[in-house]
Amino acid sequence: MKKNNGFSLVELMVALVIGLVLIGGVIELFTSTRQTYRIQDMKARMQEDGRYALHRISTVISKSGYRGCSGNKRDKFENLLKNQVGAYNLNNPILGYEATNQNNWIPALPAGVNNAVGGNDVLSVRTVNNTFIHIIDHPNDNGAIQDAPIIIPADNSLEDCDPNTDNTCANIVMVSTCDKTVVFQVTNATPGTTGILEHKEDIGTPGNIRSNLAETFTDGWVNTISSSTFYIRNNVNNIPSLYEETTSGSTDVIVEGVESMQLTFGVDTNGDFNVDNYVKANAVADWSEVVNVRIWLVMINMDPDNNTNVALGNASYYLEDQVITPNDGRLRRSFTQTVSLRNILK
Repeated sequence: MKKNNGFSLVELMVALVIGLVLIGGVIELFTSTRQTYRIQDMKARMQEDGRYALHRISTVISKSGYRGCSGNKRDKFENLLKNQVGAYNLNNPILGYEATNQNNWIPALPAGVNNAVGGNDVLSVRTVNNTFIHIIDHPNDNGAIQDAPIIIPADNSLEDCDPNTDNTCANIVMVSTCDKTVVFQVTNATPGTTGILEHKEDIGTPGNIRSNLAETFTDGWVNTISSSTFYIRNNVNNIPSLYEETTSGSTDVIVEGVESMQLTFGVDTNGDFNVDNYVKANAVADWSEVVNVRIWLVMINMDPDNNTNVALGNASYYLEDQVITPNDGRLRRSFTQTVSLRNILK
């Protein structure tokens, strides 16, 4: 009688078990590889975003205090604006706000900074935009200094708006030669299309304290004034992010995932342009003595699957030379950079 060939039930069960073990290993390998890729991708994004955030802040800081080719000579600089606070306090190109607790900053935060996350410092920088406009003419009468408007090329980058009727119209400009630098508000409505820059007294906000510039600026340059305030705020998805609020009133997200920003300021107390000590914003006695800024940023992981607990253990990081070990399973990385106010050091 012929026997039937095949596998017994026991052999089939053993084969199934071996197959399941192999499939389980493949799944485990796939899962582990996918998790490793996700973590490395988040780390790479934290690295890229942290570097960009520092680059953005440091670029603005490095331009602060620019006063034309006359350099940082106070006797050659004059600010004619009536209200020289906030964005228009160009005598002090940089100002910090120390977070003393979750609800308080010293000094008080400037207008326009809303919903700042407590415990994080805030930084305001006053500088100029990258636009340089050549001054064609600044008429005078037999050599006497007049109140005549400054003439620049028509169809320039200035805004056409009427400061008589629009309180948000603030064409604040800096005009300079190597002999003198003056800041004032343009008071006529069409500087952008006509190229005529009037500078009359008591028109618009903040307005000018006088109309006489006390200098001719033919063949000089015009720059528009800019102010940026950097702070941490939760975005619409409740993610802590670095925001920038500008002179124009715009508030933009620079980078998502910035959990913390801390600042210290290098102060030169003896006038040799070297840092004598680093202090917090609430300990700066004279902001004109600040010659550099040290910035610390802490980036937190951004996961498209909203899985925040991705770290293997409680990873530590450095912030202001202190070791911090959170216990929430989030990935974090700290970044630090010291930026000199190069225009102050001239």
